[in-house]
Amino acid sequence: MKQHLYIIIIGIAAILYSCGDGKLVRQLPHLGNTPYQQDTILVTYATNPERALTLLDSALLLGNISDYRAQVIRAKIFSKSLMEQRQDSAIAICKQLLNHDSVLSQPTEQENILDMLIASSRARLDYEQYLHWATQKANLCHQQGEETERWRTEADIGLIYTHLGQVDKGLDKLNEAITHLDEPGSIDRMDAFIVAVKRKINALNDLSRFTEVIPLAQRSLDRLTHYEQHAKDYAEDSYRLSWSDNPNDRDRYLDFSRAQTWVFIAQAYAKLDSLEEARKYLVLFNGTTYSKSFSARRFIAPTQIELGMYDDAIATYDEMERRMAADTINDDYAQVLRARAIALRAKGYTAEALDYHMRYAKLSKALSDSLHRSEAHDYAARYHAQEQQMEIQEKQAEAQRSHIMSIAVTIIALLATAFAAYFFRQKRIISAKNRALVRMINEKKTPEAPKTNSDEFANIDQAIRTEHLYKEVNLQRQDICNRFGINRHTLNDMLTHYSGGLSFPQYINAIRLEESLRMLHNEPNLTIAAIAKAVGFSPSNFREQFKQKYGMTPQEYRQNM
Repeated sequence: MKQHLYIIIIGIAAILYSCGDGKLVRQLPHLGNTPYQQDTILVTYATNPERALTLLDSALLLGNISDYRAQVIRAKIFSKSLMEQRQDSAIAICKQLLNHDSVLSQPTEQENILDMLIASSRARLDYEQYLHWATQKANLCHQQGEETERWRTEADIGLIYTHLGQVDKGLDKLNEAITHLDEPGSIDRMDAFIVAVKRKINALNDLSRFTEVIPLAQRSLDRLTHYEQHAKDYAEDSYRLSWSDNPNDRDRYLDFSRAQTWVFIAQAYAKLDSLEEARKYLVLFNGTTYSKSFSARRFIAPTQIELGMYDDAIATYDEMERRMAADTINDDYAQVLRARAIALRAKGYTAEALDYHMRYAKLSKALSDSLHRSEAHDYAARYHAQEQQMEIQEKQAEAQRSHIMSIAVTIIALLATAFAAYFFRQKRIISAKNRALVRMINEKKTPEAPKTNSDEFANIDQAIRTEHLYKEVNLQRQDICNRFGINRHTLNDMLTHYSGGLSFPQYINAIRLEESLRMLHNEPNLTIAAIAKAVGFSPSNFREQFKQKYGMTPQEYRQNM
């Protein structure tokens, strides 16, 4: 019993080292980019995935691992599976983990979860989700100042755009990422550069632009050679690739990266019908350690079909079928059927080839119909979600408008109240001043005839007042001179000496104003215009003359009297 327990614990330790908080897992979260993830994270899964999951459950049951770390490990195992159902499970687990406190509080943990979501979405060819998670990760890296990892992820986004039909936009973004990363001296930046080049090669292959693949792949080989010759000049600047001091790890990285690049070149030459060149690079690939792994054989299988190496390719597809088990309603299995049909037809097994080809056509149609239904369902769900979101936003906007309107009404009311208070206060001040002014005017409202030593001027003044000569609007100086038989100079001298120096118009207007003051006080039923006419003023002139003398208009005087 103890022996069995020790075996279980050793197995658990292997998984924990590869998938848990161990250094290599945090160093290499990009599934498929280096051999270390398959050779470490999936040590047990590579030979017996069900056993790996059993060991994981045992570790969780014994309390040797937290629920959170167990979910991370399970998601890593599922995300590398060829079974679509397990890919879906990986995505579901990762979505839950994004809300876990450990992920929310640690950006590096969040990046690891997003890496798994990106890998699973890429494997399922779900480009919309692939774009969603890659964009989220690029933004997170940008916020954290991780520019190298940001541009590595921007290369993913560029590849997605080409898949979605936005070829120019995608290639521009891929070129931008490669340009930002194309500089030696950093291990992490070198690896990100090679990944970005791979993404562009994938895009070029999809676009059948094979002649562009070869010089681009050569750039990766040149960078790897430079690194191999100047390894000590490359700085460790990321937790992802902290193995530069270990020659064995460094050699394995070079082996893996060169192997993948040689595959790209071999594929390109095969597509261009340069079979001799293709085989030359295939020999280089077969000389690598990485070529012995299942992922490498799966990677090279399409090129083997192109070169007529049907038995080698079919052996790889046999293992793919075994790993997929009953999960055969997917694109991977469709490609297996197509490859078998091509191989059998080339070998002369026409009937069997036709059978595989018909199965391939039937599965492709089923996948297409399923995809269309899924897309229609997704579109309907997104449309419904957008409708709900728009409704929520509309309600929020309406509530915001109501709130703003309420604030505006309150502000207007306050301003109106303040203005009214100011207006009435000013009105009270003016009214008080006017009343005081009226009192002053009323104290002097009884006009007195000019005190004069001239009997002749006294007679003229009395006649003008008592006979109401001032009422004549067009009363002229000459009219008075004619009436009293004096000349203009005599009258002017009298005014100068006995009226306080007033001119004839000023003298007459003074009498008119005194009379108007009396009428305003004693005859409230008369209008201002009637009073103006009665004393010899036009209405506008009356108002002007009255205000000039008394400091207020006739109307204001009457109101404050």
